[in-house]
Amino acid sequence: MAHIYLRNDEDGLPTRTSQDYAKDKLTILKEYISRFTTSMKDKKWRALNYIDLQAGPGKNRFSPSGYLLLGSPLIALTTRFSFDHLFLVEMGQSNFNALEKRVGASQSNASVQLYNEDCNRAVNRIVEHISRLDSRYLVGEWPSLNLAFLDPEGLEIEWITVEKLASLNRMDLIINFSTSGITRNAGQYADLEVETVFDRFFGTREWRSIYRQTHRHGSTAVRRALIDFYLSRLKEMGYVETKRQEKEFKNQRNVQVYTMIFASKHDLAIQFWNDAIKHVVQPKLL
Repeated sequence: MAHIYLRNDEDGLPTRTSQDYAKDKLTILKEYISRFTTSMKDKKWRALNYIDLQAGPGKNRFSPSGYLLLGSPLIALTTRFSFDHLFLVEMGQSNFNALEKRVGASQSNASVQLYNEDCNRAVNRIVEHISRLDSRYLVGEWPSLNLAFLDPEGLEIEWITVEKLASLNRMDLIINFSTSGITRNAGQYADLEVETVFDRFFGTREWRSIYRQTHRHGSTAVRRALIDFYLSRLKEMGYVETKRQEKEFKNQRNVQVYTMIFASKHDLAIQFWNDAIKHVVQPKLL
């Protein structure tokens, strides 16, 4: 019975409701993880670590198709060549309970650390754990190689959290940038005197002037300018320019809803990403 929790099958537990276009996001993640773990499994890394800051219940149900698929944490847990450690964060109690049940069905559950709290707090303990793992010098072993999947529904993941992850030397990032929510709501926050969720998301108030300079040109200009600003912030931390490695997604009304951003400091990882996104064809926006 336990194996049903780790397959694309009904198991009676809560699922995350997603639109059909989000299936492609999971396809890309699965393809990237496969390349990442297969290529790195025999290298001298201290550990291969996977971090999922908003993991959800572990399975996604898509609308209107009704498809049920493994979510990001179970994709990572069931990949052929395993991660040494998985750090899964989910704040919602019902989702967390479902995730805990599903993870517990895996023979690899001892490799999983679960956090039932806000991801912006949990990240501190995750980074400390990996830092301790890497702190002791071991002859012939490299520090850990890390992959983090940041998949917020909106602007919940603060820039300081991204900075903390990036403080680990080998940290690749797959980030779901909620372009529709940002372009739709930026105007109401741009002129507020108090600190806003936008300020915490970008880690600065500089986004406000970028918005003011571009909003008259429409949502496409705002979207492009704010993504470029976010990418420039990543570049300041040593990440390779990845504008060409973006993957954009539209809903059924042909409106772009989010952009997947990939960030790495190494060319081989970018090659893995480019290979992964070839499995999904979506129209390119200007």
